[in-house]
Amino acid sequence: MRRLNIPLAGSLSIRLERRPELSRARSALVTLLFLAMAFLLSGAIFQLLGYGALEIYSAFGRSVLSPTMVEEIFRKSTPIILAAIGLSYSYRLNFWNIGAEGQLYMGMIAATGVVVLNYGGILPGGPLLLLLAVAASALAGGLWSLIPAALKIRVGANEIITTLMLNYTAILLADYLVHGPWKDPTGYGFAQTIPFPPEAKLAPPGTPEWAVFLAVSAACALTTLLVFNYTVFGFESKVVGLNPYASRYAGIRTGSVVLKGVLISGMLAGLAGLVVAGNLIGRLRPGASPGYGYHAIIAALLGGLNPITVSFSSLLFGMLLTSGDVLQASIQMPRAGVKIIIAMIFITTILAEFWKRHRLRIARRGGGGG
Repeated sequence: MRRLNIPLAGSLSIRLERRPELSRARSALVTLLFLAMAFLLSGAIFQLLGYGALEIYSAFGRSVLSPTMVEEIFRKSTPIILAAIGLSYSYRLNFWNIGAEGQLYMGMIAATGVVVLNYGGILPGGPLLLLLAVAASALAGGLWSLIPAALKIRVGANEIITTLMLNYTAILLADYLVHGPWKDPTGYGFAQTIPFPPEAKLAPPGTPEWAVFLAVSAACALTTLLVFNYTVFGFESKVVGLNPYASRYAGIRTGSVVLKGVLISGMLAGLAGLVVAGNLIGRLRPGASPGYGYHAIIAALLGGLNPITVSFSSLLFGMLLTSGDVLQASIQMPRAGVKIIIAMIFITTILAEFWKRHRLRIARRGGGGG
């Protein structure tokens, strides 16, 4: 076990050691404690800025418990759930995909492209249009995610840098399309595309959106749980993530496993793009995503890459995004307030993962116990 020794006064020193693996119950308890710390730190910041933390949190509780807000919470949580479950495939492989936002934008672009082609009479309408939009959005997100995966496998490029750079490429491509060739000619000069017809939306007309979104999210979570626990690919992805070098000696084609996992990751993010453009907004426009792909990164880590807990952590971010608009109007909380809470959750999530893996011990430098 590797150790980091920091000398103290006399013969004492602080040792940073690898901690034995925690049980699931203790790991969940650590996560919850650090999550509570995030809200405490956020409350302290609100107090320093002159806002009442108790007033903000009580208003937050009232807003998320309101029956009228439940549907909106599910609507805003769904793209985060889909993208976060997708990221679980990548992170399980130790492929640090930061590109869910760009893959989500590519899904929006592809789905909008299907609608534009249908508007021009090139593609048919009816139920087939939704199937084409689903296939196009998932395929676009998946192919976009394969670019950094191929670069990592072939030339060893750092996936954090390449996925992050491709985010900006996808966002700028969407901006070009809505300002240029796909701009709605009847949109009074606004930079936006034509609206999605009802048959191109994920929720059929007359069906409650939140129920459809809940069903889709639950299906993705349960399918992912089965894939992780009961398939050959799930076993291989776990082995590759733990030790890619040993997995090669075991006969596992690591490159193929990584490509499959990253492809699924991008496809789910692309499908999230269809939800955003088709249902949440109804068309493609600049700044269509308020950072759903980035929130999904924190949700995936906070949920421990388990699709069930990842879904619940994504709901937390849906609550924060939904209540932020309400609190801004009701108690004049600044828009940055929600960003402060999300930033604190991100920081404490990283600290929680570090705490689960390491421990500090005070010991004598001569070899005595701590």
